[in-house]
Amino acid sequence: MNWNQLGYLCRLLSPMSGLNKAQQEALSAPQHLEIYNDGQKNSPLATKLAKNLKEAEGEQQRRLALSYAALSSTLKEHSFDYKTKLLYLGVLFSVFILVNFIYQQFVIPSFSNVFSQFDVQVTEHMANLARFWLVASIALGLFLMVIILTVNALRQFANLTLLSASSAQLGLIIPKQIRHNYDALVALIEFPLYGTLQNDNRELSHLKTCQSNGLDIAEELELLVANKLEGLRDEITAHINRLITAFSILLVILIAHFLMGAYEPLFLMGEIV
Repeated sequence: MNWNQLGYLCRLLSPMSGLNKAQQEALSAPQHLEIYNDGQKNSPLATKLAKNLKEAEGEQQRRLALSYAALSSTLKEHSFDYKTKLLYLGVLFSVFILVNFIYQQFVIPSFSNVFSQFDVQVTEHMANLARFWLVASIALGLFLMVIILTVNALRQFANLTLLSASSAQLGLIIPKQIRHNYDALVALIEFPLYGTLQNDNRELSHLKTCQSNGLDIAEELELLVANKLEGLRDEITAHINRLITAFSILLVILIAHFLMGAYEPLFLMGEIV
């Protein structure tokens, strides 16, 4: 179940719908829920909330329905526009690898033959350059793979498709602060279910106080979740941008070093001639 479907289910079970039990069950059939799929991926967290909503009864069910009805629009999928950037960097890196390969396979042997005619020994120097470019290219390629895996993992965080940060694949490459904030957001979303407090979560304490004083927390929950989610997505965007910037700088440095190394034999040949 996705967030759109959960929102529809909440509207059905809300006391404001005026529907009886039979009508609610009829309208919550799979063919009706499927209409609200809209290409949005299923979320284990939304599925969990829907399961608890269906199992609840009476006043608890009505309270949960009111609390989560407005969250479907707040928790809609976040669009990631990093495919173009990553594709550009990947193409640029691939072109560099291709040019490097051609240079080492065809250009360096030609230079070596020319220098050997003048008794100039540059073989070891060229071999050292080749080894450096190989190691640096492999390291940068691995870094690019880490960035791609990180973006895919963070997409799950931004779209709230995980029950907790610990259930993320390759969660070790995700910064601790992002994982902590994600779990805090999930605890905030699940507050109507469990009413659980956390020592360092001011939002939960605020909701608990509002609830104990008789305030309907549905609107407060929506606003707090929206703010928390926006902050989480801003953190995710900033982290990805830092990774892409670091990769771009390293790639520029590697290309510059390659160009200096590639032109060095030409300068040496000019001196000989």
